[in-house]
Amino acid sequence: MPEILHVDMDAFFASVEEADDPTLKGKAVVVGAGPRAVVTSANYIARTFGIRAAMPVAQARRLAPHAIFLPNRHYRYSEVSSEVMSIFRDFSPLVEPLSLDEAFLDVTGATRLIGTAREIGNQIRARIENELHITCSVGISTTKLIAKLASSRCKPNGLLEIPQERVLDFLHPLPVRELWGVGPKTAEALIRLGLETIGDIAQTPPHTLIRALGAGQGESLYELAWGRDFRDVEPESEDRSISAAETFAHDIDDTEELLTEFLRLTEKATGRMRRKNLAAYTISIKVRFKNLEN
Repeated sequence: MPEILHVDMDAFFASVEEADDPTLKGKAVVVGAGPRAVVTSANYIARTFGIRAAMPVAQARRLAPHAIFLPNRHYRYSEVSSEVMSIFRDFSPLVEPLSLDEAFLDVTGATRLIGTAREIGNQIRARIENELHITCSVGISTTKLIAKLASSRCKPNGLLEIPQERVLDFLHPLPVRELWGVGPKTAEALIRLGLETIGDIAQTPPHTLIRALGAGQGESLYELAWGRDFRDVEPESEDRSISAAETFAHDIDDTEELLTEFLRLTEKATGRMRRKNLAAYTISIKVRFKNLEN
């Protein structure tokens, strides 16, 4: 059976800030500053006050006015992310980054040389903490789906292994929104059918799910609800999207200024595409208004 790890850094941006400035330890730290900005990361102390990622900074300040609010240092987070991924590749060449702070690892071929998947997970955790002074959480199972769900349930700084014989006992009590591919609209559709847990989906005839959700999604959710996830860890996955965005310090309602900023951001995004020799099929524009709605 495959041995898949999902490794997820704990409050990554905020943890990097604490590692770089130890005086921040023990304090509520929020990454995101400026009246129009949103929170990109909050350490676990800040989260006890209800602060979450994507929350407007102004709201976060009301919840915890004593917290320390820091600007984003994307260059620094990218540097540390590269070091994290390098540690992963010391254990397996099969590393699939999902973002700066999380990745899948297939360590099936490494277990004979290094140890069990659990031992590898603990070695990774120790190296990241000792070398980078941040922590991570590790989920282990035989599929990407279960490994990712496991890592989310042992945060922060934990490890949870779900062997094959325990997959359904672990999976079926979880709410439907935990299943890969279930967004808010799909969750509403499932709940209208009376399906509240993943186990409920597993016990629903596939044709019922297909009729409600369409052939592709209905069949996929049924298979996933039984823990059947046949996706491999893909170390060379292609970019699915490239974007550029900016939150302005003041409202812009002048058409010429808006077009100038739009051109600048377009050039920023397309420049990245040219460097990677990519072409786009779909172009989307996201505008955030004064009330912070898109």
